Amino acid sequence: MLLIFLLPHLIQAQIEIKGVGTYVGIGQIKGNSTAVTSLSGNVFFDFSLWFSEVVEFRSGFTYARKIEYFLPENREGRYYPFLRLFSLKGIIRQNLYNNFYLEEGVGIIYLNDRTFSDINEWEPGATFNILGGFDFSRGTYQGIKLGLGFDYGVTFTKTTALYSLFYLQLHYSF
Repeated sequence: MLLIFLLPHLIQAQIEIKGVGTYVGIGQIKGNSTAVTSLSGNVFFDFSLWFSEVVEFRSGFTYARKIEYFLPENREGRYYPFLRLFSLKGIIRQNLYNNFYLEEGVGIIYLNDRTFSDINEWEPGATFNILGGFDFSRGTYQGIKLGLGFDYGVTFTKTTALYSLFYLQLHYSF
């Protein structure tokens, strides 16, 4: 009986969700082809693990497609290249003057290359990003953050697909 009362105080969560966010960006995607201009979107969530006080981890999904896909035109018989990927990054945030901050990340990706209609390859790779932003939380860690960043990813096998994009990020920390 004593164990039932003590157990909740002794057990701690292994993973703590720290925030969620999204970004939209413009850049380039490339497979076994020349690079094409793309529009991209991403959703992600941040979490921390029990062993890390400095590094947060970010898991996300990104979708990038040739920009002409989003413009009104006759689409009959046309193929618009795209990439989609899952990422896991380690993120370090550095607070600067007042509410400005820098954010750097490096990690792994699992990317689906669809740059040609007959290619459908899943490939592992690496990614890094850097972002400068403004923190609207006024000194607390909870709140909204807005930033501009650059994200780059490359795969190592098959089509060696890659992407590079500039983005506007909206992030909410719990």
